[in-house]
Amino acid sequence: MKFKALLAMLVAGTMLVSAQSQGYQDGVEYYKAGQYENAKTILLNTMNSASTNQALANYYLGQTYLALGDKTAALASFQTGQQADPTCAYNYVGLGAVALVNGDVKAARDYFKEAQRLAKKDYEVLVAIARAYYNVDPVAYAQDIDKLLAKAHKDSKHQEPAIYILEGDMAAATGDFGTAAGKYEMAISYDNTNPEGYVKYANCYFHINPQFAIAKLEEFLQIAPNSALAQRELAEKYFMANYWKKAAEQYGRYIQNPNHFPEDKARYSVLLFYGEDYEGALRVANEVIAIQPDNFQCLRVRILSEAQLERFDQVAEHGAQFFAAFPADKFNANDYVVYADALNKLGRDDESLQVLESAINNFPEDAGLLYTLSAVYSKNEETYLQAAELFDRYLAAKESASLSDYMTATGRWLMVAAKTEDLELRASAAQKGIAHIDYIMTKAQPSAFIFQRKARLYVAGDPNRQPNAEAIATYMDMIQLLDQDPANADVNNPNNYLSLYKEAYMFAVVYYSKVEPNEELLAQYSEKLEAVKTLLGE
Repeated sequence: MKFKALLAMLVAGTMLVSAQSQGYQDGVEYYKAGQYENAKTILLNTMNSASTNQALANYYLGQTYLALGDKTAALASFQTGQQADPTCAYNYVGLGAVALVNGDVKAARDYFKEAQRLAKKDYEVLVAIARAYYNVDPVAYAQDIDKLLAKAHKDSKHQEPAIYILEGDMAAATGDFGTAAGKYEMAISYDNTNPEGYVKYANCYFHINPQFAIAKLEEFLQIAPNSALAQRELAEKYFMANYWKKAAEQYGRYIQNPNHFPEDKARYSVLLFYGEDYEGALRVANEVIAIQPDNFQCLRVRILSEAQLERFDQVAEHGAQFFAAFPADKFNANDYVVYADALNKLGRDDESLQVLESAINNFPEDAGLLYTLSAVYSKNEETYLQAAELFDRYLAAKESASLSDYMTATGRWLMVAAKTEDLELRASAAQKGIAHIDYIMTKAQPSAFIFQRKARLYVAGDPNRQPNAEAIATYMDMIQLLDQDPANADVNNPNNYLSLYKEAYMFAVVYYSKVEPNEELLAQYSEKLEAVKTLLGE
């Protein structure tokens, strides 16, 4: 199945990038940006690195656990961080936060007091304490929060970025995104390396002005080129803004960072596929599958890419594995179509049909599937009726079926009427086709081919498959329309309609000789028929 291009082809040179990372600091940035699962993953992965500050890393891991609702793991992390460096004020903030969550306000205040004693010049500690109060109950501890933020403002001479980040978060929580964005921008103005300021600003602004939000992240990446957060967030925003090529290129750079996530590599394979780099998509998908054999996204990309590369044997093999490995509700209609198409290309028609029938069972209202299966059935005289019925279901399912679609439907019913020996079915099939023709005639300009199709339906629906009065009347309407332009009957006109004239006159001859004998009209149309045949060289 062919897919319309959505992206431009990537070139390998755009993927070359330094494979450096910021170690545990990437985890800190993810925590501050509110991406806690990502923060936990990186902090755990980098905890034992020689460059990791054990006190700070454990503090942020503890805060991550607390944000995820795991008080026990949070407490253990804060205690480990405290043991690594008893002078690090932040783990006392963490211990106080756990105490506050547990309802021990006195213990919490004691821990917070010790944190302030250890970090008299670190104004971010004041904000961290304010955030601990805010996270537990912003209303009950409003006075504590206001007092701490006021002190942080005063002591830092209003230049501590963390103050504005918290104030921005508080505004965002009430839906005041304009104020929040302004606060985040203030944080950036006092520290242009502040990661959460850039990310949260971009998140606030993205739905208002995507280009402006992206520009901020591009600025952030220039300042922090090895930041996994900066790399990933920019790639995500490109993706969300439908900048497909840029998203793919940025993901290509980002996955070189040791702190990337496996699901991001799977996303990269998808972007490569939609960029029509099918070999690249297949390569990346296979790399992921080698590590994660049940990665659904990459298993899908594999068969889609193989189909585009016309490796139908592989699609058949991997498609069978794909469908056997997951429940039916995991798949979309296109999965079935691609697999069925490959089987069809291999001459395995019965298997292809079974796949499409399974698809219809799972997606009974999917217009694309109904159209595809109708087309398959229309190739076999024994299934003409199913083809016509499915096409009518397609018309009903499609939001805005075209007149061309309705014309196709008339053809489906014409084949049923023309081939069946069941007189009742013959008549009803013809009437269904005529009903579609009548609809087309209310929407479209008169057309010789529309008149022809309607007349043929009348003939096909007749018990003896002979022209009736309605068929002849329709053919004469067609002739009247054609006669409006002499070129239609001009043998020297390569686009003439002499074959339509011939058909109309032939049926008129049959009608006036056998169905409703009339010597005068028979002679008239016989003469016209012979004249057309002469022009056609017959």
